[in-house]
Amino acid sequence: MAFLFMKLKLLKYCATAIVIALSFWFYFQISTFPYKVARWFQPLEAEVVSVSTSRCSSPSSWLNIFLGHAVTRQGAYSAQVAFIDADNFLESCVIGYKNKIFGVRVSEAHRYRYASVTKLITTAIIYDLVRQNKIRYEDTLISFFPEINQLKDSRIRNITVADLLNHRAGFNRLSGGGDPMFSRRKKPWCPHELAQLQTLALAFNPGEKQVYSNMGYCLLGAIVDRVTGEEFRTYAENRYSLSKYNIKFIDGYYLDDEVRYDYRYEEWYDDTYLKIFDFDSISAVAGLSGSANGLAALLWNIHHDSAGSPFEQTPPEAACKLLKTLGCSNMGFNYYRPEKSGIAIHYHEGYLPGVASVAIIDSFGGVTVLLKSGANLYQANSPNAWVPWIYNRLNLHYAMQGKLTILNQLTTVKP
Repeated sequence: MAFLFMKLKLLKYCATAIVIALSFWFYFQISTFPYKVARWFQPLEAEVVSVSTSRCSSPSSWLNIFLGHAVTRQGAYSAQVAFIDADNFLESCVIGYKNKIFGVRVSEAHRYRYASVTKLITTAIIYDLVRQNKIRYEDTLISFFPEINQLKDSRIRNITVADLLNHRAGFNRLSGGGDPMFSRRKKPWCPHELAQLQTLALAFNPGEKQVYSNMGYCLLGAIVDRVTGEEFRTYAENRYSLSKYNIKFIDGYYLDDEVRYDYRYEEWYDDTYLKIFDFDSISAVAGLSGSANGLAALLWNIHHDSAGSPFEQTPPEAACKLLKTLGCSNMGFNYYRPEKSGIAIHYHEGYLPGVASVAIIDSFGGVTVLLKSGANLYQANSPNAWVPWIYNRLNLHYAMQGKLTILNQLTTVKP
């Protein structure tokens, strides 16, 4: 009887292993396999990935819980997380495989697309040019391009650098023909055909309201081109020594050290998008790639520059709703502080097909970067959405260090 029981148990384990192996084989070997069907296998894959590939720079690292959440709650196939504290001490963890099950494990050096988190580097460049008195925040967009003198919409003359940084320029990617920077039908006109500004009609008055805009950051990149006399990519690479962090601009298909992306939770995209988007045009918008360690180190160095930081947590506007993840933003960052007695964070999320990223700078000057393969899943329970979830874990981390008491003596923020 005992022998029969052991035999049945062995058969159960074998059947489970076969199902898991088949799910990965289907997903990674058959490009036409329906992604919606592949979603069924994700919970099993999460178990295999968590058990077989999770590892951290320190065996006792508290960051391991970030990866567990990314895989089990957010549907990631692979992920990296890095945290650098105010004293420049780095901790990091990785999970998953670079391309296929039981293939190359993801390492700290592997590359992910930063997507819209790239905008933080664009923000830093503008801040630096303002500091050099080459740009002022109140300068108008048109002042940099005097050749543009006839406008269909005269309100474009009122767009300032600050409007572009704060997504208040009047562009609305949710209306009309959608986001021109990521159109699947035609190449974007920005930044190489700026004469198109003459035919453009704004969706609202500059400064009137805030609507997230990729176009605004493309135009910021064009301003950098004009002011510095260098292409945005060249200027960014030289100004921040991107090669030192192994951070590179993307040009379409995968770089050799880049992970493969997971499209099962996408509705419209797969690898074919690599031939559709104009990656040169989105350089200042979503063009950078690298590791979590590389981006965390770059952001930390920018933030802790002795000459000043573009990422300082400035006092929020009266209209800000700090209790909401998207209720308060300024200078390219969203601000979030749901607890008066907790830390404040400013963060930026990034998305491209098959990949998601988030970068966070907290009240103590710590920098957190999480990169993963796979679109973020909708969370019916909002605390499981990754920004609130990460916030809670960072808050707990600082509470256990006894730092929150000190913070509350120094700051008072009213949501």
